[in-house]
Amino acid sequence: MARRLYVTSIFFVNLLRDIVGTLFARFRRRYRRVVLGDETLAIGVDIFPFFERMSGVGWYEWNLLARLPQVDPAIELRLYAHTFAAPDEPPPPLLPTSLRTRFRFHHIPEGFLLPIRGTLKALRAVVEPTLLFLDGNDVFFAPNFVVPRRHLAAVRSLVPTVHDLAFLRRPDTVQRETLENLRDRLPSVLHAADALIAVSGATADDLAALAGVTPRRIHVIHEGVDPAFAAGETAVPDVLPARYLLFVSTLEPRKNIVNLLAAFALAAAGGYPGDLVLVGRWGWRTEAAQEALARSPVRDRIVHLDYLDRATLASVMRRAEALVFPSLLEGFGLPVVEAMACGIPVIVSRATSLPEVAGDAALYVDPSSPADIAAAALRLAGDPLLAASLAAAGRKRAALFSWDETARASAAVMRRAAGLPERFPDAYRV
Repeated sequence: MARRLYVTSIFFVNLLRDIVGTLFARFRRRYRRVVLGDETLAIGVDIFPFFERMSGVGWYEWNLLARLPQVDPAIELRLYAHTFAAPDEPPPPLLPTSLRTRFRFHHIPEGFLLPIRGTLKALRAVVEPTLLFLDGNDVFFAPNFVVPRRHLAAVRSLVPTVHDLAFLRRPDTVQRETLENLRDRLPSVLHAADALIAVSGATADDLAALAGVTPRRIHVIHEGVDPAFAAGETAVPDVLPARYLLFVSTLEPRKNIVNLLAAFALAAAGGYPGDLVLVGRWGWRTEAAQEALARSPVRDRIVHLDYLDRATLASVMRRAEALVFPSLLEGFGLPVVEAMACGIPVIVSRATSLPEVAGDAALYVDPSSPADIAAAALRLAGDPLLAASLAAAGRKRAALFSWDETARASAAVMRRAAGLPERFPDAYRV
């Protein structure tokens, strides 16, 4: 009993310390800004993408948050996910942190004296929004477009990032639950946003044409590529073939998997000697793709690898003959830049953002034509000079994409939204 009383008391003492520290930090920042003219920018950030296997949005956010305090030392980041957790819930994952980054997390300890379920409910319903409000953020950054409802108390000025508008342009390729959620919440997000970040000009055009957003509120900021992504070497899966074409992404309808599989069958029939490696977890509405994979006449030459960590993925990429990325719609297309950085040629569809990203360093195909995709793969396999030329052009192209520049432009947008002086250009296009 004494130990239970002790751990319970320590939990509430730490919580009280958090509340007092939050109030003091807010008062100090206010004093420094009004009296001393300080330009510190406090940014609240939704980090729920870090609590699942990270895909494009998660890596976009990770790279951006890792660099924001470096490029603008007057930025303070407050990371928000779950503030309170039960004893049996896991600790938070590894986060991109710095001396100017804070993540508030209170884990109810084993042996807690009060009823866990009731205490957790009260903490999340009352204390968590109170703490978020007391933080007094200058701006809230929503890297995945919408603001989680549990974070609304932390929002003052709002800057969302819009990666794509697939749910408006190609609703048939979007998970039903996601589609309904975005349709329900899109109007309020667009109305509340002080500025919008689009990761490509293609997405910016869709925002204006499909969502009616005034272009002056949209800031195009390209993503970057981690220089370390194409460096080093790690072990690769044993099932990796000696020669292969590569596809990397979540397997979902807009990635055009059915046509990719049909194209590979045509390429194999046309004499391509290698295999096809698919890297990525199965997403939503994949029945047609899974059936196409099972019935492929060259099923024995198709390897499906699930989610890979970044180091392993880079090694798998560097050994590939080419990346084949015939998406129907992309907001940016980070695997394309990463493949170019790894020094392999890329075959991409001439659709949405991909020509904007790949420039003159790719072979372009009609995503609706398996024959066109197969012809590009055969052309590349039979022309080593073309493959080498595209690989060299890809390396040069990838070197232009910088997460530091992405961070600088994003910082400028958030400073403008908070009414603070900007220090960098508020747009970044390669």
